[in-house]
Amino acid sequence: MVWIDKNLEEYIKKCFPKRIVYAKYEYRTWQSSRYLYVTTSLTDDKALHYEYTNERVELHLEGKYQSQDYREFAKQLRVKTSKNDELAWGRWKNLSQGRCTLNRKVNNREELRDALLYMMSIIDPIIESLSDRKIINSSTDAYSGKVSFEEKELNGDNVCLETCTLGQLFSNLLIIPEYQRNYCWEEKQVSNLWKSLEEISPTGKYHLGTIILQKDIKGNYAVIDGQQRLVTLTLICRELGYKGKLPLLKQTFRSKTSRENVANNLYLIKQYCSRLHDEKLCGKIINNLIFSTLILTDSRLDLAYTFFSNENSKGVPLTDYDLLKAHHLRFVHNEGQAEHLANKWNLLISQKYNLMDTTLSIHLFRLRKWMRKRSFDINKKYRTKEEFSAALTIPDIPAFGEQFVFYEKIQGGPHFFAFAENFVEKFENFQQTEQLRALRKHIWWESHWRYEEVIETLLFGYYLKFGSQYLTEALFCIASSIAQHRFTSDKALPYKIRDFAKDSEIIMMIDQASSPTFFFAECLSQIRNWGKDIEEQGIQLRFFQRLQDLFTELSDSFTDSFIIEKYYNEYE
Repeated sequence: MVWIDKNLEEYIKKCFPKRIVYAKYEYRTWQSSRYLYVTTSLTDDKALHYEYTNERVELHLEGKYQSQDYREFAKQLRVKTSKNDELAWGRWKNLSQGRCTLNRKVNNREELRDALLYMMSIIDPIIESLSDRKIINSSTDAYSGKVSFEEKELNGDNVCLETCTLGQLFSNLLIIPEYQRNYCWEEKQVSNLWKSLEEISPTGKYHLGTIILQKDIKGNYAVIDGQQRLVTLTLICRELGYKGKLPLLKQTFRSKTSRENVANNLYLIKQYCSRLHDEKLCGKIINNLIFSTLILTDSRLDLAYTFFSNENSKGVPLTDYDLLKAHHLRFVHNEGQAEHLANKWNLLISQKYNLMDTTLSIHLFRLRKWMRKRSFDINKKYRTKEEFSAALTIPDIPAFGEQFVFYEKIQGGPHFFAFAENFVEKFENFQQTEQLRALRKHIWWESHWRYEEVIETLLFGYYLKFGSQYLTEALFCIASSIAQHRFTSDKALPYKIRDFAKDSEIIMMIDQASSPTFFFAECLSQIRNWGKDIEEQGIQLRFFQRLQDLFTELSDSFTDSFIIEKYYNEYE
């Protein structure tokens, strides 16, 4: 047995300098999990190679040689080596006769070199004689079908809908508008797309949803909807060796996150392609993959955003934030302003998505519902989109009175984008307060976190009204009030906690208070259950102890003497 390591790899490379040599020898792994391979006379073809593993030298047919296209090639190899008693064919992966083993044990590296030379002397001439007869793969040839769109009735305010192949799409001047340049697909979406591509029949068509294009006066087609799919398909076709046009390769992404996603997905696609058995996949993608393509003119930008609000039939569903962008841009009639707002929104999404999602979908959503004493289903599809869509108005009376109050009616268009940006900035500042950091630090264990989320939402509501004034006192009052549910309930059911917060009317007390003192007095007067009354060991007592830790940490920031006395009476 020859130990496979870097020294062996370097030795074999010197023996066969014109071939690709690769060895796998991870640190602290057994010999059984290591291997070394050398390519055949087809020196650049790694899928067909000689491999040393388990003390033997073998010929392996991997990758494309496992496909139906190369079954005849494999068969001829077996036939032409069948009279050699030293060679035995056996199963390898999906191919019943996918490996040829030399029945000769290898005890040192010189014997390994000689075994490889012997295999090469037998196999290489056969491979060279067969290489001219193997199936010629025309799958990567440039698309040769219909190129131009018919564009019937595409003029003025009209639109046209066509069914076309991916090859036809790629044959036109596709571009990505500046305000759409945000590539956000990650591994899950790429994996799902790849699985869909593997379902494409060699003869049938496979529909992959709707693409929306907007034609400009120069003949360019801006991708309004379908960017994620088309960019990913571009990366796949490029890796498969497609020889035709790939117009989106010329597009650049300014966002760092977008560029990282492109790089990560390209690496992922390389892995998929390296394990590919379907030699004709590229041709099937180009010729058999079809889309319903909606083509608009510059004058129908508003209509483009209307269609953009629909889900793709096979692509990734649009998020609440995609839909909100499309919905509110419909209220913007100046195209330059629409592009500016869309670009700012995309930047906010790419840089502060989690922050915005927490602000809008969690805290503001709850506060708006509780202000109107309404319960809600946290799992309802597109609940955020519905909540922040433009409110109904009477056509003859214009909307006015923009104040950026969290519960105000949402005006369609620029108001929403400014509204969202304003509250995201405020929540970003709120996260820096010592009170919120302490709350998250102490009340985030066991099921306590379900109460922490609700307390955090209400404290944010206070912060929006009064800023950081008496914020520790506000936290004391809100946490003590919400804690009543924990002290009187064995189960921390999220919907019950949310309903308790709604019924407490804390957010309405805050809104109606002209100064913090009115809120503190009203909130404290409604608290009936304090942690000091808990006698039995259990989760209620442990929650009370976490509150003690929280207020002990913040004790130096209390300034109101009445609440300081209350703190000593109830938590010391």
